[in-house]
Amino acid sequence: MNLMTWLMISLSITLSTILVTTSTHWLMAWACLEINTLSMTPMISKPHHPRATEAATKYFLTQTLASMAMLLAATMNALNTSHWEITLMLDQTSTTIMTLALMMKMAAAPFHFWLPEVTQGTTTLTGLTILTWQKLAPMSLLIMISDKTNQTILLTTAILSITLGGLGGLNQTQLRKLLAFSSIAHTGWVLSTLTIAPNISTLTLSIYILTTIPIFIMLHSTSSSTIKDLGTMWTTTPQLTSALTLSILSLGGLPPLTGFMPKWLILNKMMFFNLTMEATLMAIMSLLSLYFYLRLTYISSMTLTPHTNTMTMKWRTNPKTKPLMASTLMIMSMLMLPMTPSL
Repeated sequence: MNLMTWLMISLSITLSTILVTTSTHWLMAWACLEINTLSMTPMISKPHHPRATEAATKYFLTQTLASMAMLLAATMNALNTSHWEITLMLDQTSTTIMTLALMMKMAAAPFHFWLPEVTQGTTTLTGLTILTWQKLAPMSLLIMISDKTNQTILLTTAILSITLGGLGGLNQTQLRKLLAFSSIAHTGWVLSTLTIAPNISTLTLSIYILTTIPIFIMLHSTSSSTIKDLGTMWTTTPQLTSALTLSILSLGGLPPLTGFMPKWLILNKMMFFNLTMEATLMAIMSLLSLYFYLRLTYISSMTLTPHTNTMTMKWRTNPKTKPLMASTLMIMSMLMLPMTPSL
């Protein structure tokens, strides 16, 4: 892909997301989401591999189906209320269809099946874009209609996402697919407080993105694609191995690290609104995700994978990316918990 093409696609993806977050008209938001989908499809299919082509096709079809449902919901709302304003979704059926369509775009359960395959079929950095940046546009629309959304649907989807995200990651050996299931689980945490505290949902998504970016950058710089590669990452640099371990634990939400902040705030807010049973289920089901996070940390820092004496070790002394941004985000993703009272 030449520079001009890459620049045009990247600019389209960035501007379309920004325009969605600032738009107030459903047709404007829908058109920008379509531009976003059409710009992301060639990025996914760039490796010229059958898996990449399959991933691009699945991504395009899923996003198109969700956009069709969005347009249907917006049209139904316009027929009943005579306006296209995003913040004035007064028809309950239209709001429900719109919520489900945006959940499909965010890959929340039960519309999550496309995300692991798409993430596995493309490159590491493109997978990072799908799991982080591509969630901003549908999340902003969900926040705009959060006061009209059915809370039962969101809580059911949240618990289902946390459960299926944890179960799906248990038997995975591919890191990108495993992180995709992690994204599904975190999407459940984001959706859980969308109606009662949208600011906490925004904070949860921000911290998830902040924690995921350095992990993907480290995996990209060491060319690690499977769990087995984590066991030999010490041959690249021991510093990256220990930093990756702490970042993964932060993603799992263990207390001294930043990742504990959103879960703490979410469970506290749900208990305040007497959602005790839902909060308990979410806390229990998150242990499934914590299991495979601990599995990754154990393999990366506490043991070596079995290998024969003739196995070629992966000595790499020159990382592919500059560590400055990754190290800065890494520190933030681990040490921001003391800032919780100020939030």
